[in-house]
Order: sequence, then C-alpha cells, then structure tokens
Amino acid sequence: MSSEDQVRPYHAGKETPGQEAADALSAVMSHAAEREDAQHQKAPPKTQAKWVLPLGVNLGVFALYMLIAPPAWFVMNPIEAVPVEEQADDMRLVMYMQALRVNAYRGEYGELPETLEDAGSAVPGVEYFAVGTDRYELITTIGEEVIRYDSQESPNEWVGSGATGKLLGGPDEPGPAT
Repeated sequence: MSSEDQVRPYHAGKETPGQEAADALSAVMSHAAEREDAQHQKAPPKTQAKWVLPLGVNLGVFALYMLIAPPAWFVMNPIEAVPVEEQADDMRLVMYMQALRVNAYRGEYGELPETLEDAGSAVPGVEYFAVGTDRYELITTIGEEVIRYDSQESPNEWVGSGATGKLLGGPDEPGPAT
C-alpha cells in the first residue's frame, strides 16, 4: 500500500513539509501586528457625566456665599489664647516637677546634675543653673514675668498648695467626685 492509499480524515488536506510551522508563524505575526495597531490607536476620551457641571457651579456659588456673607451657624469662634496668669501657673507646676527631678538626682548621686537632661527630660524654656555644689536655680519667662525657683526654698512651699492640688486633681480642679 502506498501512502496515497491510506485512509485519511476528510478534512485533512495534503501534507506539505513545514506547512504547520508556517501557519503558526503567520498567526503569531498577525496577532503581533494587531496588538501594535491597537497600541498606537488612542481611546476616545470619556465624556463627563451631565451632573458634574451643575454640581460644580452650585458648589462654587455656595463657597462664594460662605466667604462673602457667612451665616451665623457657619462662623467659628477663634481659639482664645490662654491668659498669661494661667500660663505662669502651669509653668510653675512644670518647674516644680523639674525641681523634684533634680532633687531626686541629687539624692541618688550625691551631687547636682550638670544639665536638666541628666536629671530627666528637660522642658524647653526652663533654664537650669547650678550655684555652687549644693544649690541650683530654675528660671523661665512667661510674657513679661520672670519665674525663678531657688533650691533653698522647699518646692512644695514655692509652688503653693493650690498648684499641687491642681497637679494632683485636688479641689482647685473640677473633676469627678470620688
């Protein structure tokens, strides 16, 4: 039997050497050409929704109205500055805590620290000066008032009972009843 006599499916064409490889190469090349054409074509721009323009105009008019003639419900109260007296009281508490840290350092090491950082976290604006080997001063300025603590005074007496009560949540500070 010759090869022509063999039975083949009805859809099979004549076999030619390398035809399958040529068909595959042709398909790959046509696909690459289609992709390249698609890459060079720009997609049409998307149109905006019909509601965007009226919304933008209305928001612009509303913002302009709020800028020119704000209603009473829109006006915000500015944050009031803390009075200098209250700032001074708070700074006295800070200096009180710094003095306690320096005293604790002196009790532990038997000498004064060289800087406030050595005794613990220093507060900006509070200056520390060692006067001799057993005395120090803490100085700060609030507004025009200079606040000075000398270690010859007791920190509790210097800060006052009202301030320590405020620090500890005592009667000067409104708080929950216990």
